[in-house]
Amino acid sequence: MLLKWRLKKEVFTIKGKLLTFYLNNQLYGIDITAVKEINRNIDYTIVPGAPQHIIGLFNMRGQIVTLFDLSGMLGYKRVYENKKASCIILKNTPAEPDYTGFLIAYPGSVVDVNEDMCEPPPANAKNIDNNYITEVVKIPGELITVINKQAILNDI
Repeated sequence: MLLKWRLKKEVFTIKGKLLTFYLNNQLYGIDITAVKEINRNIDYTIVPGAPQHIIGLFNMRGQIVTLFDLSGMLGYKRVYENKKASCIILKNTPAEPDYTGFLIAYPGSVVDVNEDMCEPPPANAKNIDNNYITEVVKIPGELITVINKQAILNDI
């Protein structure tokens, strides 16, 4: 997978793999090293009075996972009527010991990414907060919008 981010107008590049998934009929990806696991048909608990971007809590083998609304953060309408959903759980760190995750429509696959496949996000993407997108990856027949995990976690 190749991720690029800008820091004081310098561009840094990492090659590797993306885990792809679908939200609102769009293909997205996230650095596979940021993902702990994918869970299907989860049963989560809605938390009354929680901020709008928090969907609920999920019990993952005794660990509490906070589920957030990635669709809403990307500018889409929340569509989680069915509580039996699939989600991606992100890895925790010593600095952030709590588990977080987000609901997805359905998982995609793991894609190897090289530098030639990547471009910066389009400047005219008005419905997407470009802070949450690191780049767009071109694969045959489709585009993958790559999620900036750290920017998302900073806002939840």
